[in-house]
Formats: sequence, structure tokens, C-alpha cells
Amino acid sequence: MSPDPIPHDPSWRDQLIELDLPGVGPITACTDPELFADPPPIAVAVENEQEIAHRRREPTAPPAAETMRATLRDRRPLVLQHSWLVVPALGPVLPTLRPEGTVIADLSAMAAPAQGGSSPRRRGGPVRPPQHSWFRRPAVVGALRRRGGPVALGALVGTRRDWFEPAAAAREDLLAPHPDQALESVLTVAVDQGQSAVLRIGPAGLDVIPTGSDPRVPALAGLELLVTARPAQCPLQGSDGTDPCRPVGGPWIRRAHAAQVDWEARRSQALAVQACGVCFGEALPPEPDQPPVPRLSRRAPVPAIDRLHLRSGDVVRIDPIAPPGRDAPAGH
Repeated sequence: MSPDPIPHDPSWRDQLIELDLPGVGPITACTDPELFADPPPIAVAVENEQEIAHRRREPTAPPAAETMRATLRDRRPLVLQHSWLVVPALGPVLPTLRPEGTVIADLSAMAAPAQGGSSPRRRGGPVRPPQHSWFRRPAVVGALRRRGGPVALGALVGTRRDWFEPAAAAREDLLAPHPDQALESVLTVAVDQGQSAVLRIGPAGLDVIPTGSDPRVPALAGLELLVTARPAQCPLQGSDGTDPCRPVGGPWIRRAHAAQVDWEARRSQALAVQACGVCFGEALPPEPDQPPVPRLSRRAPVPAIDRLHLRSGDVVRIDPIAPPGRDAPAGH
């Protein structure tokens, strides 16, 4: 009797593909089937001006999927003139058990992290290179540029903006004379960097081409694709606008503090892969209608990020890229 097949991960179809395309600008692309269906009726709440004036802005939790769909439907569609091959750039990690939860470490020294109650540590040494970190985008970008043509920076994003993965893309027609040659070249980059798929977006829609390393990634071809211009705004917001985000949780009790730590980690992860047109990664003072706490802090630079929100829904602790006891340099 053959074993049951491993189910495909639907996030590879529904995710947002957000790139800053040279010659085009920031875009969002998505093939979520619900985008092309009739939107559900929206109940409009009636509020008086006094209630609005005294209402504080809610903490910026992941928006509902339908909120994101409505936002994309309201934007002006774009038609891409060229196809782009997108390479995810989230490095593989190695799990280990810890009393406070799952902690993972990337293979900076090509060795497994410490087990049990001891922390995975490196004594001294330089900041680990991108080819041995969770943030593989510099290595992917370098490999694509060596093959020719402009490279776009961007991210793969959950439909509720609850996870963010680094990504990069190259224009297909500038990589090779034939699309199959271009795809073969980019698949080589993806395999070398431990990635499970390459995505093609363009006038023909979306293709997902698995590399074979993860059986959960589906092979998809010619899916209907909605492409829109993406305004410069907070990457955590589900609706277009210029409002800053507000932390979830706070410094009051242990549960609230843990919620804020996880929220700040998600914000730092988002700002590691996307620019914010509101705070630019800096700490903003509370607005007059906002309480003084919890405060929005400056985002953590990439080498100092110590936990990741994954597309599976897990939040995992990680061994930061920067060596212990040293100040982590800023920059991506």
C-alpha cells in the first residue's frame, strides 16, 4: 500500500508577491482565486462624529484576508510587459528543542547548534556571510546579477501580512535568449541557495516551478494574476494609507510583554525585506490620540533579528546572524 501523498501548501498560490521592479516601480501580484470572485457584501457601521473623535486606533494585528483582497481590488491594475523570475531567499534552518519553545539556528559554522539547555553560540568571529544565514537575499541577488540584467528586490508575503520572506527577481528576457534557458539558469540559483521553488510572473500569469526539495510546493502554471501598483506605506497595514502601525501587547504583564516581543519581531522581519514609507524603520512618538505605551521602537537590523514568523504560522526563535556580545551592524 503506497503512503498517502503529502498535501500541497496553499500559501504558494495565495501569497502576495511584492517587488520593486526596475522601470516599473513597487508592485503587488497575487493569484488568490477569491480576488476574481464577486466580493461579499460589506456591512457599513454607522458612527457619530463624537465616537470617532474619542476612538483610539487599534493595535496593528494581521488584517483579515478579505480586507487585503478589498485593498487589492480597489487599486489600479497594471499589465506587466515582461516576465520576471522570482527566487525566494529564506535560508534553511535547523530545529533544536529548548525549554522556552522551539529555537532554531542557521548553519553559520556548518555544524549543528547545541542541544538541551545550552544556547547555540559562536565565540568571536565575523558576522556570518549571507550564504550561511536565514537572510539569503544578498547571495541570491549576487548570483542573479552575475547572470545579467536588472534585479528586483522584494518579498513573498502572507495573505494576512502575517509572514514575510525575502525574495529577488530577474527579467526573463534579459537572462537568456529563450525562456527555458532563463528558467534553467534561475533554477540553478534557487537550488544552490536551498530554495524550494522559482516563481514566474508576467503577462501569461503565474507559474510556480518546484525545485524538488519540498514535496509540499505545488507545480502551478498559467494562474490568473492580478498585478497592482503598491503605494509607499506601512507593510503591516491591510489597507492603503499613511497611518503608522501600533504595537500589539505592552509592558504590563508577561503575556502582554510576550505579545509585544513577537509583534516587534514581525515588524523587524517585514522591514528587513520591505521599505516603509511611514516610519522608515524608526521609532515614532505616540500621536495625540494614542496612549504613551506600548511604544513603537526602532526596528531591529537584519543581523540582530532573533525570531522569525514562518509561512507555516509558527514563530521560531533563531540564533541571530551577529556574533554574541557584539553590536549588530545595520543594513540588509
